[in-house]
Amino acid sequence: MSQVLGRTDTEADFVRSARWLAAGVLGGFVTGALVGGMGGRIAMFVLRLTSSPSLHGLQTDDDFTIGIVSGATVFLLGLTAFVGMLGGLVYLGVRGWLPARWRPWVTGGVAGVVGGAIVIRPGGLDFTLLEPLPLAVVMFTVIPAAYGVVLSFVVERQLRDGSFVRRSWVWAVGILPLALVALTGPIGLAAIIVLVTIWLLHRAVPSLGPLWRSTPVRWLGRCLLAALVTVELAELAGDINEIL
Repeated sequence: MSQVLGRTDTEADFVRSARWLAAGVLGGFVTGALVGGMGGRIAMFVLRLTSSPSLHGLQTDDDFTIGIVSGATVFLLGLTAFVGMLGGLVYLGVRGWLPARWRPWVTGGVAGVVGGAIVIRPGGLDFTLLEPLPLAVVMFTVIPAAYGVVLSFVVERQLRDGSFVRRSWVWAVGILPLALVALTGPIGLAAIIVLVTIWLLHRAVPSLGPLWRSTPVRWLGRCLLAALVTVELAELAGDINEIL
């Protein structure tokens, strides 16, 4: 009887963890594709209209052909969905560090700074020949910021009782995109191993959960996030200054 109860308890804990994980995975996957992928494609379309027609047919820094809608658009949607899913996992890990009332706006600010610093690169075609450059800088900073805001709203909604991922077996569909992580190679497999290890540690040492949510760890996490934003903001400001 004790073995049955133990197995039942393990299964129940697994489903609870899977539903929590599915909120971040599914929320990040969908938000990344819609906000990052579609938003990025719309931004490039706008810049195509505002830039010189002589640029049509040239390859951008990300290997997209200006003025042509091709299979690269599907690749863009897949890539942004994948990156968005990773962002959803990161959000699950750090959401406890963020003030509950301001989570969407703080997440948007962090994502805007970090995402902008990654995307905006001086010297490339995207931020040299496309016009107007201020519009390009604004759009490719706003898109990751919008992703962060929407991601937070979507994930927080899915973590509530009665949400989509809390329905029977829907959580399995929610974590299905994780299979894409495993297919990316050693890094993807390492990420899966890390997630499984965290779950096993949570089962073996229940006190780790309360410790991670404790006030000292929360403030330490906030300091780390503040340091990250400071460094990335300085890099972003330097890149924008060089571009403009």
